[in-house]
Amino acid sequence: MNPLRMVFVGPDASAFTEAMDALAADGHQTQCVTSPFKALTANTRAPADLTIIDASRLDDQMLEVFEALKDVAPNGLLLAAVTPAARGRAARVLNLGSDAIVGLPADGDEIRALLAKLLQPAHRSSETVSVDQKFQWLGEFAGGVAHNINNPLTTVVGYLQILRAQAESTDQVSSVLSIMLKECDRISDIVKNLLLFSGNGNLQPRPIDVNRAVDSALLLSGAAEENGRVRIERSYQPSLPSVMADEEALKLACENIAVNARQAMREGGVLSVATAEDGAGHVLIRFTDTGPGIERTHLGKIFEPFYSGGNNGSVGLGLATSYGIIKGFGGTIKVASEDGEGATFEVELPAGV
Repeated sequence: MNPLRMVFVGPDASAFTEAMDALAADGHQTQCVTSPFKALTANTRAPADLTIIDASRLDDQMLEVFEALKDVAPNGLLLAAVTPAARGRAARVLNLGSDAIVGLPADGDEIRALLAKLLQPAHRSSETVSVDQKFQWLGEFAGGVAHNINNPLTTVVGYLQILRAQAESTDQVSSVLSIMLKECDRISDIVKNLLLFSGNGNLQPRPIDVNRAVDSALLLSGAAEENGRVRIERSYQPSLPSVMADEEALKLACENIAVNARQAMREGGVLSVATAEDGAGHVLIRFTDTGPGIERTHLGKIFEPFYSGGNNGSVGLGLATSYGIIKGFGGTIKVASEDGEGATFEVELPAGV
């Protein structure tokens, strides 16, 4: 058997220690994470050949994450580990997509026997998940998470505002409450970007002047303010058709791309921004930087939330938010790059008027 990448998931790592040691001795790569959310993130970035998850302690929300693991790693095996007391969950997790059930504490010999059976050619599927399918699921998942965070966050902010109003302005408590409110605002911004990525943001499309929106985005991004080392070259086609979009959201999408380019050019460089009509009913916006470029292996993941890879240095929701916004307007966003030769992001939007 070829070496496999294995992810063990559960709050109690000791339940997997013996099995992990035995399988690592066989030459397999093993990793333990504490929650299904972390397993989902790990599988999104680099799908595992085998994920074993402690299903004994999963609540209904976590079971939804369990089901989603099969979507982000369709060619990987998914095993549910349950304690004897939780065997009643076996049927449910099998229905959610588990390939088999194993006991807890996990046993290396049991897992080896299952792998020998499950990895037979007749059992494995050659099905792969497309980029659009993966982002569709990620968007749905992000939207659900954002809504679940937003409701309690609104309540917390409301009570903090009441407490601050009752505290003396010179009181130390008032200062602490102000800091807490500021941090809540940061969480709110993350939730807003998750909703934009998922296509559930509160957008109000109307005819937009693309050249004006792009120029405003460049000013907001501060792309030319990185110690004066980044030069912006603009090439806007005059009299472009309008596009149907939410102006603030479109500016945010372009701003995020420009910020990504600025971060890539730490030693300085040129950001070329051009707009044009393609003659087929689309308006194009191109951002080309002279940074170090993006490694080919990272290109397919560059728009994933919180993805970090390559030389661009981008971490967070910026490009993921841009992707969701542009898709929400019926457009596309693509990236082309060669390692060491800069990157080009091209946004294509349907001409509206």
